Amino acid sequence: MSTDLIEFRMAWWFKVYTFGVTTMCILTNSEPDQKKSLYWCTKAIRASYNGKPLKIS
Repeated sequence: MSTDLIEFRMAWWFKVYTFGVTTMCILTNSEPDQKKSLYWCTKAIRASYNGKPLKIS
């Protein structure tokens, strides 16, 4: 019986990016651009299924 493994990895800069976006939103009392944020999230988060990369959309 084989075990299925899903692994998620996050780019090193993603925490810094989210901290910066959150800080600017608090300081300016505004909301981030959702399209831009989603673009960078898909670049930063990677997933693999049993060693094969998955595309996150």
